[in-house]
Amino acid sequence: MSDPLSGVWSAAVTPLHNDLTVNLAAMVGHHKWLLNNGCDGVAVLGTTGEANSFSTTERLEVIAAAANSGIAKERLMIGTGCCALPDTIALTRAALDAGFNQILMLPPFYYKGVSDDGLFACYDQVIQKLADDRMRIVVYDFPIMTGLDISTDLLVRLNAAYPKTVVGVKDSSGNWDDMQAVARAIPGFRTFAGTEQYLLATLNEGGAGCITATGNATSHLCQVVYAAHLAGDTAAAAAAQETATAARLMLQAHGAVPAMKELMAQNTGDAAWRNMRPPIMPLSADGVAKLDQACQALNFKLAEAA
Repeated sequence: MSDPLSGVWSAAVTPLHNDLTVNLAAMVGHHKWLLNNGCDGVAVLGTTGEANSFSTTERLEVIAAAANSGIAKERLMIGTGCCALPDTIALTRAALDAGFNQILMLPPFYYKGVSDDGLFACYDQVIQKLADDRMRIVVYDFPIMTGLDISTDLLVRLNAAYPKTVVGVKDSSGNWDDMQAVARAIPGFRTFAGTEQYLLATLNEGGAGCITATGNATSHLCQVVYAAHLAGDTAAAAAAQETATAARLMLQAHGAVPAMKELMAQNTGDAAWRNMRPPIMPLSADGVAKLDQACQALNFKLAEAA
């Protein structure tokens, strides 16, 4: 991994105690397990990590625990985007002060139908208020959750205004045409597919890789794609991509957070992995049976026991 902000990244799930507070020790253990099982990096406090179900205080505790984990800072990316710009600024400042330069940033997402000018102003405000040259922002584009469209034009504009700060995008739109358009419009921009389904296609367009929810379970498969691509073995990369895509499509049908937490519960023998903040709920008994059947049909297994 020549550039630390590239390759296979997992949007990590966050383990919770039975009282639904964050299990910080288990969280750090999960990050280390991911890095030992195919991940080049881990995105902390993303959608799969239930970040928007946590208070600002809880997120600050997560950042502090990650900073004290012993994991190299460049292998973690911290999600800081909130509806209120002061919260985004406070969380981003805390991440930077803790030594994390790589920031995954949602736009403020409550108000819909806003203009590109409005979205540009949000990022501009954060960058200007922090005035920190260490910061490397990966814009988080997840329209099904935010209801907002992060256009190619907006990303071009942000990168032109702040070429050393707004350095990438995590595109979780599921729209390949959008991902391809950004990769082509901004050479050298770190375009991350939000699904491993488009990992190889993104790499072939000069993108950075993927940051994916199902990477909690599939990172070992994704790494085979990435390694073959780096080696220039197009046939091996294509074959590995078919395997990774099949696993992604199978797993996403069961809900990213519930499915990933169910698999971690089974893999560790720790039922607490099934804990999640409402309104997200664990899989029902029937849901677990269907997930198990789907994994068996595909002969899908996690890389190793956690």
